[in-house]
Amino acid sequence: MTKSLDEGSLLVDDTLGLGLGELARYRITIDQDCEDLGNLVENSQIYLTFKNTESALLRPIYLTGPYSFYVDVQPHNYNEFEPFDEDIQFCDDVKPNDVFRAVLKINENSRIGDSNRYSWQINISSQLSVTKLPTLGFRVCVSTQELREMPHSSTSSVKGFLCEKWDTHQIWNLPPRYPDLPLHLVIVTHGIFSNVGCDMIYLKDRIEEAAKGESRSSLSNVVVRGYRGNQGRSSKGIKANGIRMGRFVIELVDELRKQYDLKYISFVGHSLGGPTQSMALRYVCLERPDIFDPKEGLEPMHFITLASPYLGVAGEVPPFVTLALDLGVLGQTGADLNLSRTFFMSKMGLVKKGDNLGKYKFRPLLEIIPSDPVISLIQRFKNRTTYANVLHDGIVPLRTAALLYLDWKGLGDVHGVRKGGGKEDTGTPEYSNKNDTTGEIPEEKMDKKSALKYILPQAALRRGYKRYQRTQTRYPRSDEDKQSGSDGEERIAPPPNANPLISAANIIIAPLPTQEYLRDPKERGDKIIHDKLYYPDELPPPHYRKRDLFKKIIYPNDRIYRVQERIARQWQETSTWRKVLVSLEPDSHNNIVVRRKFVNAFGWVVVDHLTKNHFGSESHSKGDKDKN
Repeated sequence: MTKSLDEGSLLVDDTLGLGLGELARYRITIDQDCEDLGNLVENSQIYLTFKNTESALLRPIYLTGPYSFYVDVQPHNYNEFEPFDEDIQFCDDVKPNDVFRAVLKINENSRIGDSNRYSWQINISSQLSVTKLPTLGFRVCVSTQELREMPHSSTSSVKGFLCEKWDTHQIWNLPPRYPDLPLHLVIVTHGIFSNVGCDMIYLKDRIEEAAKGESRSSLSNVVVRGYRGNQGRSSKGIKANGIRMGRFVIELVDELRKQYDLKYISFVGHSLGGPTQSMALRYVCLERPDIFDPKEGLEPMHFITLASPYLGVAGEVPPFVTLALDLGVLGQTGADLNLSRTFFMSKMGLVKKGDNLGKYKFRPLLEIIPSDPVISLIQRFKNRTTYANVLHDGIVPLRTAALLYLDWKGLGDVHGVRKGGGKEDTGTPEYSNKNDTTGEIPEEKMDKKSALKYILPQAALRRGYKRYQRTQTRYPRSDEDKQSGSDGEERIAPPPNANPLISAANIIIAPLPTQEYLRDPKERGDKIIHDKLYYPDELPPPHYRKRDLFKKIIYPNDRIYRVQERIARQWQETSTWRKVLVSLEPDSHNNIVVRRKFVNAFGWVVVDHLTKNHFGSESHSKGDKDKN
């Protein structure tokens, strides 16, 4: 039996330390049919007490921290997509020496089926984001009565009470459901100042859940893995991070092939993870071409990115951000995103052994990556999907995340999705002239720049929209005549530009979802506002191919825009892309991947769309119709 406490009986007392990208998951299960436990538990509830055991002096330190934890408690029957009648207990920031308390209620919400067994899942994530050096300590207790202070007593086993525990390695190395069937490997890649272990766990769980809902098949026999070696190395450069990840992919594929029949492979990257996984593919293609051999190698399934800067960020962000990147704020990664030429770049991972850089020598890395052999491999993926934020993402703006070319006319005017004017759709995208799934761009509060459109002449407005007009996709011939006319330009209404400083601030001070939002799906206004397949023949003619010398001189961003156009066309000239535009609340850059399940709940709709359409039932009944 447990040792007696003044406040009750202690069922769990565990102490642990977590580093960068590490988490701990507990599952508490009680069986009320057991008399020993029934005599201990009163009032049909037990109590969780969690304490951050770090010194309170570490609270203000963010540069090497933050030294805090994220904690949530989920009853067994909680499903974020169904109504729930109980408040969700979580804390987004348990600071050093702080305590978080929760009540584990023994009711229908925690009941397992029709049995007398009840269960809760407790997730604890380290909030460290920059350095690998610190390890954060915590203590977690479960007791039959609420604890006023952390106890000094010990525990022993109680019949009918079970506490299971998983660490980061165990969670991210789960075996396949069907070891005897062909295996589908899904590799997820984290973004800048992020990590796989904590920040991609919700995406991992949802992919596995979507696949679990499928019948016994090789495509649903999914294992999800992620490379943790780039955590804390965001500034080292896309090339270096991509090569490290490429080596991980090679080792992982070889290891899984020894144990299982590995047949399929997919990649999902968030933010900087998009270019990183693309660079990793280039490295694998050059070093181990047998892995993707069309006859004997793996079958590429899904290539997916969320808010990824395919075209860098130069020209899309204010000049002071570009200057900061030039000055080395983000190291080599900043130079890569700024489309800077690297004259002394190593050829490792870019060309075959024995070859020289040749035409790649004076090109930005992001322009080199989508050339052969990568682009030939990208064509072979069954699905190529990119998700992009329409609003609030000043870190990776819309045009670079959506590969530049969009049906701006189809997006409609800037007003009203959150008031019911737009529509949400999670179905399959169709060809441009058939039932394309589009909505209106959500409205923003009017600022000074927006107010000017009611004062400036229309001609001046049209000049400001030229960058959108020249990236407007072409309609099929039958529709082009209908769309042409004097009102064509009037219909293009680009979204307001997001401020990178506000986006960065939102990461720290963004409002949390309300309990009504977490419990009731009807309270949510986040939308998939555009979901459409874009075909190569819809690309407009190149704009920057032949430019007069004086234009190159008077337009300071001319070189940047030319490079971005070349990159965008490389990705799209031979492949169909599915582009999904989303409207999420502030901190949309982290929300789109649901960095923390309840803090970033505004992005649930995106991850649900991604998993259902690529790993769930809809991925089979509504596949990509691309014929390349």
